[in-house]
Amino acid sequence: MLRTRQLFAWENVALTIICLADLFSTLYWVHAGVAVEDNPIFAAWLPHGDFAFCVMKLLSFLPLILIATYYRPRRPRLIRVAMRSTLFLYVAMYTGRFAAQALLGV
Repeated sequence: MLRTRQLFAWENVALTIICLADLFSTLYWVHAGVAVEDNPIFAAWLPHGDFAFCVMKLLSFLPLILIATYYRPRRPRLIRVAMRSTLFLYVAMYTGRFAAQALLGV
């Protein structure tokens, strides 16, 4: 059973915030015409509308957070390292791509 305290572990909250920021910033920049979705899977969902795109983005990370929350009491060190590594990589990729677009126009 998932406990509320485990569900709102700081890694879960941080990853959710980052993923939602990515979702909304992607929609904003795509609709403004200054960016494209780099991920071909998500790019395929953009023509189906914002709702479909948002659902697919949510389905890409919410199940992972729920699975991590479920296994956290059983394997706390593994989940902690996995979630923190995921956070680091996501932030690095997100800021790196944003910097490349802003500075190099890529």
